[in-house]
Amino acid sequence: MDTALILKQKVDSGEIKDFEKASDYLNKSVIVNDLLSDFDFDVLNLLNRLTEITEIPFAYQLERVKKWTNKLADLSFCGDGFSITGKSDDILSCYNSMITSILIRNHYPDKVKIAKGVEWILNYQNVERGKKSNWVGKRILKYGGCMKNTPCYIGIVKAMITLTDYKKQPDYPVNNTIENKLELGLEYILDHQVYLRKSDGQPITKDIKKLTYPFSYKTNVIEILRLLKDNHLDSDTRCKLAKDYLLTKKQKDGCWKINSSYLPKCWIQFDKTKEPGQWISYEIERLLN
Repeated sequence: MDTALILKQKVDSGEIKDFEKASDYLNKSVIVNDLLSDFDFDVLNLLNRLTEITEIPFAYQLERVKKWTNKLADLSFCGDGFSITGKSDDILSCYNSMITSILIRNHYPDKVKIAKGVEWILNYQNVERGKKSNWVGKRILKYGGCMKNTPCYIGIVKAMITLTDYKKQPDYPVNNTIENKLELGLEYILDHQVYLRKSDGQPITKDIKKLTYPFSYKTNVIEILRLLKDNHLDSDTRCKLAKDYLLTKKQKDGCWKINSSYLPKCWIQFDKTKEPGQWISYEIERLLN
């Protein structure tokens, strides 16, 4: 077992609570070493690599991760929030939320910029059908599924993850606007029984049932159930179908396997396909127990 996964388990159990005790596990980890390897710098590659790194406890304190986090913020901030081009016209819901979450999780010091990412969600992210967003950025209009009569499900999930990450931090102000938006978004997700369309009961996206970890912009049932668990909603009966689905994927050896899937450029696999997945099994076990 990779030492980064051992670290994750020890942090979750409360055995390790600080970077000093975590550093030896980080230094010995093959996964962390791979994650810190060089890659082609652009916003999307930084976003993907840092998304993975946020799954490793205390990795945000590593100097290279701090530099990459600062670089991501510098390249993507556009005044109204975050986009992969650094231009407000190009803001997309999923990427604004994912970048904002990375900055929150990695303790990026400029809280004004983080607040802008959150404000964009509060002001423009639809969490109900039939609501028109006031955002007029051209890229969202180009990729029209983001804010149509039925808003993009991935966008809602990623936005609710960001608001949840924001709430977890004790030094960020949480107000009724945040609470109300989060409540509406989580209810929207539960109303879809985590991953199913209201219209025909079929999976909302073709990737939502794929078992992958860490999570790219293509969300799946594991990430969504984790979001609901973080908000103490995992015992809601509307989570049952998603949990039952995960149980059907459990292997005879008691583990789960990751699905082969299209992966973003520069992505580092934590588990190998066709082998018992230690990382993904740990994530799913935490959701089911």
